This record gives sequence, structure tokens and C-alpha cells, in this order.
Amino acid sequence: MNKTFSAHNIFQSMDDNNIQFSYKGPLTQDILTSFGESIKEKLHTDDCDERVIRRIFAILVETAQNILKYSSERTEISSAYRKDAGIGIIGIGNLTDKQFMVFSGNVIHADEMQDIKDRIDFLNSLTPAELTLHYQKQLKEGTITSDGSAGLGWIDIARKANRPLQYKFVELNSGDLFFEITIFISVEE
Repeated sequence: MNKTFSAHNIFQSMDDNNIQFSYKGPLTQDILTSFGESIKEKLHTDDCDERVIRRIFAILVETAQNILKYSSERTEISSAYRKDAGIGIIGIGNLTDKQFMVFSGNVIHADEMQDIKDRIDFLNSLTPAELTLHYQKQLKEGTITSDGSAGLGWIDIARKANRPLQYKFVELNSGDLFFEITIFISVEE
């Protein structure tokens, strides 16, 4: 590796992009809980509206769950219980006093891209009322998958966001893809 590490470069990049919190590594329930509590405390300190804090936290949890369950990059967290965790990056930032973002990213297998793209594009095409109806329909008719999911996570994220979900896929040398998504949340007047 010929690059020289610079903590200042990381700090500057986070500062330039108004990132308040970010975490990269294996996502476990304990890490998510600790990270979430720190974020809630910071937002309360900044006198953020309680409804906005709940929306940010709900989106943060859902995006973290996607990394925890679906990241193709894994690490063992308990050999005794044969548990592992997905590896990724997650964070929040504030673009203005009235607009926040939650972002996440993780490695996925290339054959998963189309399904993710189709789901998000479909959700982005729906109006808020249609999103609510789709959520209710999925809640009522949806089936529970082998991992305990009812398919509500992305729908719930889209319902809590104020703009379409922004995402992209970055090709990696391994043939896998890095999937990243950014969700915007505005303080409602």
C-alpha cells in the first residue's frame, strides 16, 4: 500500500459533507444500540424535534438491519453460537438545520443488484399515499421469509423519507458491488 494514512483527510471529508456520526465495520445489535443512543443524545442536545429524531432513528435501524443481514462481507461475532455480522458503513449528517441524511453502504453480490434496484425504483415511483397503501398491503398479505423479514424495511424507509431514495452501485475488483443509499429527512414546518 503506497498511500499514506491521514486522519485529517477523513476528518476533513466528514466535515465537508456535514457528517455528524459514522461507523464502518461489523454491525451487531450491540453496536447499533450504542450508535443509536449516541445519535439520539446528540440530536436532543441540538434541540431537534422529537418526531424527526424518531424518523432518523427508525431509518438508521432499518438501514443497519440491511447491512447486518444482507452484506456479503461477513465476520464471525460468536463462534459458540455460530453467529456472524455484516460489514458496512452507516452514518448521519445534517445538510441544514432543517434537513438530515442517513447513509449506508455495504458489499453485495452482483446478482443481487437488479432486485435491489427494482425494489427501490418501484418505491421511488409511488406517491406518499400509495406508499402507505403498499405498506398496509404488505403488512396484511406479506409472508415472513426464512430470516424473519416481512419485506417492510425498504417500504418503511421510503415512507419516512422526504425525497426519493438515492442509491448507486460501485463495481469492485472482486466482481462484487458496493451498494450505497442515502435517505433525506426534512424537519416539517
